[in-house]
Order: sequence, then C-alpha cells, then structure tokens
Amino acid sequence: MGGSFRYAMALMGMVLKSAASQRGAVLLRGVSSLLIHLCYIPVWFVMFSRIPSINGWGIEHALLAYAVATSCWGLVSLLAYGLRTIPEQIDNGEMDGYLTLPQPVLISAAICTSKSTGLGEVIFGIAVCVYASIHYGTNLSYLPLLILLGSAILAGGVLFIASLGFWMRQYYSSAEEIYFNLNLMSSRPAPIFTGVFQLISLTILPFGLMTHAPIQMVAAHQTSLLSLVIIGVVGYCIFSISFFYLGLKRYESGNRFGVRG
Repeated sequence: MGGSFRYAMALMGMVLKSAASQRGAVLLRGVSSLLIHLCYIPVWFVMFSRIPSINGWGIEHALLAYAVATSCWGLVSLLAYGLRTIPEQIDNGEMDGYLTLPQPVLISAAICTSKSTGLGEVIFGIAVCVYASIHYGTNLSYLPLLILLGSAILAGGVLFIASLGFWMRQYYSSAEEIYFNLNLMSSRPAPIFTGVFQLISLTILPFGLMTHAPIQMVAAHQTSLLSLVIIGVVGYCIFSISFFYLGLKRYESGNRFGVRG
C-alpha cells in the first residue's frame, strides 16, 4: 500500500512538472476556461431574479453547486485526467504496458496525463464560493470536504463510465459526453431532479452525492447526512474500482476486440 501511494505521488509530481513546463499554454487555457464559466454564471442571477426559490434552493445554493462541481471537475482533470481517457487507452492497447508494471494498473492509467485547464477551474470554483460567502453568508467551513468528496465521487463515476470501454469499441467520444453531462447535472439545483431521476442521481450516476446531498447538509445544518454521504462515496468508489478490474480481466484474456497482440 505504501509503495503504491509513493508511486502515485511520484507519477503525479511528474505530470504536474510537465504541465508547469508549459506555463504560457497553461495560462492561456486557464484564462479561456475562466471566461467560458463566467458566461454561465449570469444565467443563475437572471433565473433567480424571477424565481427566488426552487423548493428551498436559492441563488446561494445554485452558486455553491456550480462552484463545487467546477472545482471537482478541474481537480480530477488536473490530477487524474487519465481516467477520462481509459476508453482510448483500451482501444490503443496502452493497458499492455501497465500490466507489465509491478504497480496497480489503475494508478498508472489514471495519473498518466493531466489537463492543465483543471487548475483554472479549481481556482474559479473557489472564487465563486468566496463570492457566495461574502454576499449571501454561505458557510464555507465544509468547503474542503465538499470538494474532496465531490472529486472522489466524480472520479468514481468517470471510472465506471470509462470502464464500459472494455466491452465497447470506439467508445471514447461517447464517454466524454457522458462525463460532461454527469458534471453538468451535478451543477444544477437538486429540486429539479425528482422520482426516478433522483434515484439515478444517488445510485448509478451519483451526481447527487457530488453536490446535492452535501449542499443540502450545509443548507439545513443536517450534519447527520455527512456520514451517509461518506458511506455512499466510499461504496461507489469501491464499486467502480471493482468494475474496472472486472473489465481488465476481460482485456487480459484477449476477449476485448481491438487489443493489440
């Protein structure tokens, strides 16, 4: 366990150093990402100026959900962008090299690359949280925990979706759309998801555990929800990792079409 952790940290350090060596490109991409997100924020102000509350959710809750979702997306992209490229790695036979290493395949596949725009998204998300705290009195004492749990559940969701690539060929583009929509739904107010959609948001595609349930906990001061959220996050991550290794067994056996010999 200790060796795997040190390997992950070393690999992550190499990826971040590589990104830092391209400071100009990183800065440009970060600024572009910030400008894109700034285009979305005014929509919430317009909507909540006409409808002050959506089943108890106000502008402060919507801003917090958007900010946490953006920060989580950025953090996962910065530190574990390889999760999103797993379908492409499978199609290109890149898992072959990881299987020869003494370290866990998942660590190598997840941290093999980074997306530099992630840093800008993390900074933007935190800035929006600070704005919400100053103008609406939003409690930010749980913010580090919200981002940590949200990033874990997002990584788990991305891993589950990506692992379907062991059974589907040329799946990369479709997977990217699903990742994006998973994060998009997590940035929307929780009350708009009811019935079957709410069930899905807490199970198969648990974007509800990423922002909705934690923000409800903060808004209603229901700290008892925290333990349930943590259990849900840990349980789903275990499920996603198990599903990945189930697919990897199929890959190892040669049953995956497109695997290079």
